[in-house]
Amino acid sequence: MKNPRYEAKVEATAAGVPSTGRTDGLPKGAPTRAGMKSVLVRAGVAAAIFFVFLYFVNKDTPQMSLTFAVIMGVIMIPLGIFLDRLAHRMAVRRWKRRNGVG
Repeated sequence: MKNPRYEAKVEATAAGVPSTGRTDGLPKGAPTRAGMKSVLVRAGVAAAIFFVFLYFVNKDTPQMSLTFAVIMGVIMIPLGIFLDRLAHRMAVRRWKRRNGVG
């Protein structure tokens, strides 16, 4: 009698794919990392808020406000990726401590 789970695990290991079913190699219940889409959405929202602030509160010209908002949005992309990785690492550590994994 063959065990289908064990056979699938052996095949996955032989193929070089994590046997847990996730590409990051963590178990199924572990926290997932935020995707690039959420980083871009956050950067866009921050840039839009910054544009509104510069234009209406600071009374800058639309061109100047847009220029600084675009620069700020571009800066927010790598910063958002870094903060997402940091938050994911902390969440995985907490999850491992809580579930007694690793």
